[in-house]
Amino acid sequence: MSVHRLERLFPNEIKDRITRVPILVTPLGTIEWHSHHLPLGLDGLVAAAVGEKIAERADAVLAPVSYWAVGGVPFPYTMNMAASIIEPVLEAVFEQYSAMGFRVIVAFTGHFGIEQTISVKRAALGVMRRSEAAILPVAEYDFTTGIGYNGDHAGVGETSLMWAVDAELVRLDGVPAGTALDGVIGEDPRGKASRDWGNKLMDTISSRAAEVALRFLHQDGNARKAYMEALDAGIIVLELTAEQRRLHGRENVPPIATPSYQSHLEAMYRGDYAAAKEFTERKSANLLD
Repeated sequence: MSVHRLERLFPNEIKDRITRVPILVTPLGTIEWHSHHLPLGLDGLVAAAVGEKIAERADAVLAPVSYWAVGGVPFPYTMNMAASIIEPVLEAVFEQYSAMGFRVIVAFTGHFGIEQTISVKRAALGVMRRSEAAILPVAEYDFTTGIGYNGDHAGVGETSLMWAVDAELVRLDGVPAGTALDGVIGEDPRGKASRDWGNKLMDTISSRAAEVALRFLHQDGNARKAYMEALDAGIIVLELTAEQRRLHGRENVPPIATPSYQSHLEAMYRGDYAAAKEFTERKSANLLD
């Protein structure tokens, strides 16, 4: 199936696509240090590749990847933009895509630091509250906790994903033995990352995202309301975690992907929004849960 790339469509073609399948996939990335073995644009490169697979599976329109995002690691060659700059841009983008006639927008972010994750989800919820669009804001790990990937930075997961996208852009062999991979958050990818694992992650993310996007086309008002409430509850626990990190340091705060939050993500995928909301309420009460 060919990909319907937004920037290459003519007016009659986009009108036809919106009539047939009014779904848009918009990939989000950034420019950021990914240690010595990966390129600076990994987040956008992976997001573009995963976004293409989502669009293929859902027969959706694919928007160009954006490289502007919130936050970044404290290493060189890293864009680090404030939420006060990026979040209004995300809202404007979602709002205008909705005004074009897209009923469902999948915002897939390959850059998923907590500040970016909050901004993408908060912008999506804000636009949903004042439009008829259904917006699915997701990061890599939103659909992969069930197969053992909770997100990392330049670790096994991101290295494997980059391997699946473009093997020439993974240069583990060029890092001398014993050299520290500065900036890796998660497991050291040496001897553990693989193209096969990257392909499995891409297939899981794209198939699940496409499934949910197509389901959104047919959900009623009650389901939409329940989804928004569950999304809001998820944002609250992310904001609480971010605040605790600011006060006490990241290393002293439980990770996002605790059992309750993983269960929240799985319930969101299934469309069990009442359970999804309940799981985040548990984590809000106890970040260790």
